[in-house]
Amino acid sequence: MKLQFKAALALSLLSLMYQPVTVSNTQYVMAEAVETSVESDVVTANVSQPFHYNQHAILELDVEEGVQIEQIVADVSQLGGSSQLNISPELLKVTLSVTHDVEPGDYSIPITWWDSEEQEYQTETTVTILPREKEEGELDWDEEIIYFMLTDRFKDGDESNNNPWNLAYEEADNQRGVYQGGDFKGITEQIDYLDELGITTIWISPIVSNIAYDVSSGTNDGAFYGYHGYWAQNYEELNPHFGTLEEFHELIDTAAEKDIKIMVDVVLNHAGYGMHSKDSDVDNAPEGYPTEEDREVFEGMLRDSPGMDSLTQELSGLPDFTTKEQDVYEQLVDWQTAWLDLSTTPAGNSISSFRVDTVIHVDNKAWQHFRNELTAIDSDFQLIGEVWGASATSPKGYLNSGMMDSVLDFEFKNYARDFINGDFRGVNSRLERRNGAMTSASPTGQFLSSHDETGFLYMINGNEDKYKVAVTLQMTAKGQPVIYYGEELGQTGANNWPVYDNRYDLAWDQTEDNDILTHYKKLLQFRRANSELLARGSREVYGQSLEDQWTIVTRELEGEQVYIIFNLSEDSHTINLPVSSEDAAITDYYSDLTYTAEAIESGEASIELMIPSISEGGTMLLVVEDGELTPMTEE
Repeated sequence: MKLQFKAALALSLLSLMYQPVTVSNTQYVMAEAVETSVESDVVTANVSQPFHYNQHAILELDVEEGVQIEQIVADVSQLGGSSQLNISPELLKVTLSVTHDVEPGDYSIPITWWDSEEQEYQTETTVTILPREKEEGELDWDEEIIYFMLTDRFKDGDESNNNPWNLAYEEADNQRGVYQGGDFKGITEQIDYLDELGITTIWISPIVSNIAYDVSSGTNDGAFYGYHGYWAQNYEELNPHFGTLEEFHELIDTAAEKDIKIMVDVVLNHAGYGMHSKDSDVDNAPEGYPTEEDREVFEGMLRDSPGMDSLTQELSGLPDFTTKEQDVYEQLVDWQTAWLDLSTTPAGNSISSFRVDTVIHVDNKAWQHFRNELTAIDSDFQLIGEVWGASATSPKGYLNSGMMDSVLDFEFKNYARDFINGDFRGVNSRLERRNGAMTSASPTGQFLSSHDETGFLYMINGNEDKYKVAVTLQMTAKGQPVIYYGEELGQTGANNWPVYDNRYDLAWDQTEDNDILTHYKKLLQFRRANSELLARGSREVYGQSLEDQWTIVTRELEGEQVYIIFNLSEDSHTINLPVSSEDAAITDYYSDLTYTAEAIESGEASIELMIPSISEGGTMLLVVEDGELTPMTEE
């Protein structure tokens, strides 16, 4: 094989990585019973353990020998889940979740199954839901504030690991395509920065050893190495560019001291370029190219004849694992779940979650198995999936399914763009529907920018005033805010392969006197102070003026309210908010000012506020004390 041809083909496809495709995967179709369902003890069920709403347990079935099952469905609606939770007949187990509003106690789980003759049978089991006893400051999964970084681009804490393979990085014709030096030590050094920002979970790019060579070798495309971590060569070794296991442990422990969790990015869909057995025949292999010994690790696991659907295609030309095969997905899962033990420090801390890459390109059965194995190891462990094109209202079947615990919301940035362009009514309506689609057991992670897409600030032509209002929308919305490293400083860029201006080095020289960073800190401080309310509360418009370009949104949970004001106008605006008592006061946590009530001629009371202009942040974060807001006439 000519390496030049292979590299050119692969790199031309990089821009297509993670584009939406038609899902072809394990599907479950309700069988038509040939007669009325009957009770049967041929299949029995049990739940592995009692659990609370921030944990998981496993529903496991025991089947008499010789019985052939075609389909199994469990009704977990009493737990806030699906009435038709599909269980793989090959796995005979599935992970359960429960929503926060289900009262502690015992609940029945009816189970329906069909045999090879389409006869329908019924059985059931009982699950015990425990009360959730949160310690002060402890957050649930749906309350997490996630900070995503490319480890290589965040902070260089140890220059000695910048070139562990002794490759000619300095001669590369595209210096942005080589490793920049970021590592575990660099993150550890900056834990205080992330803590002061308000982060609760750090999502780091894949940590395993990647292919070492320049995949552009033999082309004029510009040097490009696997600095991002998504081109695995060995799942059992750390990428030496990022540091040692001891340094990884130090990061985990240092973060834990600040109550910050570590999320690791994982890939089960594909290996790195050059890792297929057919890749051995290469002319003039470049330095660092995989050896026969390297490729033997994945022998028999990679697809020989790729197809065109999401499950069988070679995504961006990458060697595709045959994840429909039991021995393949079990090996992949074993490699990934081993990192829970490997990551456990002498102090007993470990990683808390995985961000899962390219979800739609892996068989559903593999995901159920992955979730089950993680639950067996750590019932608190969580998964957030990259399901390209998914949203809260369209999670594409991966939530409430025994697979993912959250998915990234690819629609939210479009809401934010439309909102800052003045579509208050349309976006608020969509966000209300989005609120209703999520539960504490099925949140989605809203993001504005990522390593795979053009930065949001770049997309809106660098308008920092509008950007701040978009960030206010993101940080006060239901769901898990996901911050892309550097965007809190105003960094952004195009998704322009092979330079990738959206994969900048974090600008540590821009952290002082940075208005955008200050904006983020105020918002995250407010979110942390009202965590459960903003993670779970309802959303509705309290009042707005389309002419003056401001809107007020109420977020409410169990009788508690906060109010967020957004202003897109270059002007500040004086408004009067009616309140129930002359004793009422409103504190704006954005400006740190408190406003008191005054009586008006009608005998009622109101509070006068000055909404800041968009150039002043266009944001107010309000809490009412000693009273409440009464209905306001919409302008």
